[in-house]
Amino acid sequence: MKLVLLVLHSLTLYGAAKDLEIPDFSQGLPGATLKKQEVSGNQVVFHLQTGLSSKNFSAILKKQLGSAWRTQKLRQEDMILAARRGRATGSAVNLTVYQHLTDKGACIRVIHLKPKNRTNCSVEVAVIQGAGNPGDTEKKQGGS
Repeated sequence: MKLVLLVLHSLTLYGAAKDLEIPDFSQGLPGATLKKQEVSGNQVVFHLQTGLSSKNFSAILKKQLGSAWRTQKLRQEDMILAARRGRATGSAVNLTVYQHLTDKGACIRVIHLKPKNRTNCSVEVAVIQGAGNPGDTEKKQGGS
């Protein structure tokens, strides 16, 4: 009986990954307004405007995403991208990447930019499908 339950549980997780609904931020988020949306390859990027701090924005986003999304280790290319955005806009940067528990190929990269001497922040939320495991990219770059 325990084996049957384990198999059913595994199939349910597999099915949940196949039927994963990727979040849609085209309506913005509470406290954040959509300014622009772009599609590029395997990602959809939502550009939002907000008066929320990075901490408050992250709390709202985590609530919207739910418990199936967890923060993951930052990849070097994500950190470089965020640093470039910060330098280009003269903003303080906060970067967070979320990965889905059952679909490791789905992730959400959030870059929160707070310009110096202004209260309005911009946020870039990239919903990326087919991202793979961040460790795989690091291994490939390392020559393994």
